[in-house]
Amino acid sequence: MKIKFFLPIICVLMLMSFSVAHKFYVSVTEIEYNEKAHSLQIISRVFIDDMEDLLQTRYDKNIRLRKTNESSSVPNYLKKYLNDKLEVKIDGRLTEVNYLGKEYEDDMLLLYLEIPKITAFKKIEVKNAILTDMFSEQKNLVHVNYKGSTKSLILNKAKQEDVLNFNN
Repeated sequence: MKIKFFLPIICVLMLMSFSVAHKFYVSVTEIEYNEKAHSLQIISRVFIDDMEDLLQTRYDKNIRLRKTNESSSVPNYLKKYLNDKLEVKIDGRLTEVNYLGKEYEDDMLLLYLEIPKITAFKKIEVKNAILTDMFSEQKNLVHVNYKGSTKSLILNKAKQEDVLNFNN
């Protein structure tokens, strides 16, 4: 009699263990042209725990991303990693992406970057392979705002770069 009572409960518990929510791996990068400054201003948002896992795996297992008591090596490792994983070509010419800094917002890490000395352009090619080397399910959304027009890309491990045309 006890088995008949507990069997449905055991079945439900077993099914629940298989339906654990799968973590969603995504970043959002916004690239905006600042006509006054003649630059592209970039903000990339990634989950803190994902970036921390990557930095620990790739560089130093003791790295901690925190608002306080953060590892002193974090800015150098972030700059090195971003230089490797984020590239922008303007009209076919590779540009230098400058890491400016970061800040924390809830569970997100906001990365600030800039590409100076940019005037009018027709085509922008973006490579965003951030976190794709750590998480095969990673999706990187890229929004480019240029002179009032916004176009977007979805990049991933299989397709790390793409081109947007602004011929208007």
